[in-house]
Order: sequence, then structure tokens, then C-alpha cells
Amino acid sequence: MNRIFALVDWTIRPDRDDDAPPTTHRFRCLALNDDDTECGAESEPVADPVQAQTWPFEHLRAHPEHTGFAEIVERPWVMWRGTRA
Repeated sequence: MNRIFALVDWTIRPDRDDDAPPTTHRFRCLALNDDDTECGAESEPVADPVQAQTWPFEHLRAHPEHTGFAEIVERPWVMWRGTRA
């Protein structure tokens, strides 16, 4: 049985096609609870990074001791098959 293998160049890039999912932004609270577990509360993902920044202020109003946050950005990427090497 003979086999033929084709070497192919692959590249990855941000998916900017019209049908690509949007890039989204959200925040997660990093503050520790009294039992040293992370609060972990998260905002809803939104496309506008400025709009995403309103959530930490809302969370801080409800929890004045929670002052540490992480931004989570989800950006779609796509693999492209190139020509044979």
C-alpha cells in the first residue's frame, strides 16, 4: 500500500469576514471573598469595549471592597490553508 503525503502551509489570522462572530469584551471580578475564593462575577459580553467598562463600576457600587478586575476579549480567528509546500 503506497501513501502520498502533501505538506501544506497553514496560516492563522483574525476572522474579519462578514459572517465572522463579533469580537466581544467582558469583565470578571478578581476580588477575593472572605473564604479566599475569587468572586468571579462576570459581565455579559458586548461588542463595544467602552460599554463593557461600565460593568466594573456597577459591581463596585454593589461590592465596595471589590476593586480588581480582568478584561476578557474574545476575538475570532480562522485558519487558512495555503499552497502545497
